Amino acid sequence: MVGGDSSELFITYMILSSTRQPFTRFPYASLAQQYYHLPPRICCRRISSSVLLAAMSSEMKTIKSWPKLTIYGDLNMRPFRNVWMLEEIGVSYHHVNCKPWSKKAKAVHPLGKVPALLVEDDDNQQQFVIVESAAINTFLGDLAREIESNNPTKDDNNEHSTLLVPSPATQLRAKYDSLTLFIMTELDSQALWIHRKHSDLKDVFGEAPIAVSEAKRQFENALGAVELELNDESGYLLPSGFSASDILFSNCCFWAQQIGWLARSSDDESTALMTDETMPKSLSPKLESYLAQCRRRRAFMKANEVRKHQLNVHQKKEAHRSKI
Repeated sequence: MVGGDSSELFITYMILSSTRQPFTRFPYASLAQQYYHLPPRICCRRISSSVLLAAMSSEMKTIKSWPKLTIYGDLNMRPFRNVWMLEEIGVSYHHVNCKPWSKKAKAVHPLGKVPALLVEDDDNQQQFVIVESAAINTFLGDLAREIESNNPTKDDNNEHSTLLVPSPATQLRAKYDSLTLFIMTELDSQALWIHRKHSDLKDVFGEAPIAVSEAKRQFENALGAVELELNDESGYLLPSGFSASDILFSNCCFWAQQIGWLARSSDDESTALMTDETMPKSLSPKLESYLAQCRRRRAFMKANEVRKHQLNVHQKKEAHRSKI
């Protein structure tokens, strides 16, 4: 991270947000320097709002076209969320299939984290990497809105959406950020990821049945809280309609269904003989309808085809190795 501690960079991000300037970016000084063309001396030291705003007003860059985008990660994991987002926007991208901690993953992030999005701006001969699925999708949503605003020609036949992340410094954006962070912390990291670590990856992280049991309880409580946010009119989490927060929430629900924490239908009768520890949380008709409409989205189905292609390529490689 360039210059300053995380709190200073977060303050910088909030200053950028409060200006209501197009395309607010994440709180990394390198991003601010690249897209706002701030001089290095401003990005790498403590900065006041007046200094930052003065630099922004004189050196703001207008973004009219997409940079080259490469998403790294296995689409059976969280990177699927980002491919789904890219398909919703309808922008071209390249996918590199790789596992966490692999050589390919470490080539773009020192910890080998996936998903990782490599953004290459050929016009300015600069590039950077974003990690964390929610951060990547918010970045893509902000960028899509900015590019659309700088290219006002409207295509009524365009099936893709560029309004998947609300504008910064608005009530709708505050709700989006609140939901996104809640989903990532309460459903993902404190619940589903605990199961992944101490069940699927127990050979790496060790078994912890009590932690997994508590994580399941945490998931059920958090799921109920998010379900209450579903808007009756829009059918999604935000009153404005489908957003990047729906990608995160529905993906967490699908993940929970795969590991048996959430029923696959509202009338699932296969749980009659299960105990409280193994019983999946019941699926309400409202949540069932919500997940069904998410699955029906064209972008979701396209992303699923990309995932199936990844599997086919992997199976062919394995078959080839077995013959050698």
